[in-house]
Amino acid sequence: MRNRVRYLIKHTLDELYELGKGTKKSEIQREMQELTGIKQSFFIHTSTTKVRYERAMMRFCDYLEEQGIKRESHLNRVSTEELQQIIGNYFKELADEGFSKGTIKIHISAMEKTLEIIRPDIKEYLESDVNRVNWWSAGAESKKGDSYGDPAAIRENLNEIHKMIAEAQALGGFRVREIARATVDKESKSITINRAKGGRTRTLYFEHREETFERLADLIERLQKEEYEKKLKDYYEDIKRACEETQQEYHASHAFRYEYAQNRIKELKENKEELKDLLDKYNADKETKESINDESTINSACDFVLTQELGHNRISMSRYYYRR
Repeated sequence: MRNRVRYLIKHTLDELYELGKGTKKSEIQREMQELTGIKQSFFIHTSTTKVRYERAMMRFCDYLEEQGIKRESHLNRVSTEELQQIIGNYFKELADEGFSKGTIKIHISAMEKTLEIIRPDIKEYLESDVNRVNWWSAGAESKKGDSYGDPAAIRENLNEIHKMIAEAQALGGFRVREIARATVDKESKSITINRAKGGRTRTLYFEHREETFERLADLIERLQKEEYEKKLKDYYEDIKRACEETQQEYHASHAFRYEYAQNRIKELKENKEELKDLLDKYNADKETKESINDESTINSACDFVLTQELGHNRISMSRYYYRR
């Protein structure tokens, strides 16, 4: 629908790319510096940048919708001060979820490109050096394998609801907000995560993990009834407290997703029957399917399946979760 904020932001990105593609960013920046004294380009010059910005802003749209801001008219009714508060809380949430400094910088740039056009009153707030540095500096340093040394101890120190969220993340490999978007099919023993990161939908299959499926189905049902996603700030604070109690370094909630990947890769290697079934379900190519027959190449099959389950579009990203 054209009056939705999501459409408005995507249309703005499309227009900026149409104006910028085929031109050199450096030339535009030089011309702008001559005209205004500021070296910058307001356009988007590459498809890669456009895709990154769109992913970032679609996540921000998800956040806006959780605040009840779905249509352009809703956004227009939000005061400057209220919008500043929403943006500040959004960047705090990114940091609390363990987003890296580099990723947060992309979100800041994407917001500057689009939101400043739609809401010019927010320009000064977004371009404040103090705000920008505070937002990205709160992000995590990029590093491998940041699962918890003793994740069970962390969960034991969480309150009941937060323990359920953490367990669901560890058993299903969910990003923290994906539990709210999960649909359980008890007949086929599968769980579908609808419109996850990047707008992608994926399905997890549990025919070979029935006990895990039953537990996850129960957790999802209970957490969705609790509308847990509206109180994630409390979840992150509880994890921080649990880290202090157990003397472990804080890695936010994403560490439970790392835990899933590190456990899952072992399961896949040990259960070739399940691995073969999943390669079929996820439409692996012939070479990947054949790799299961050789111990020296079976990692390729496991990597492929884990990539599908984690919802990544590159195998290298899934390897990052478990290879140290």
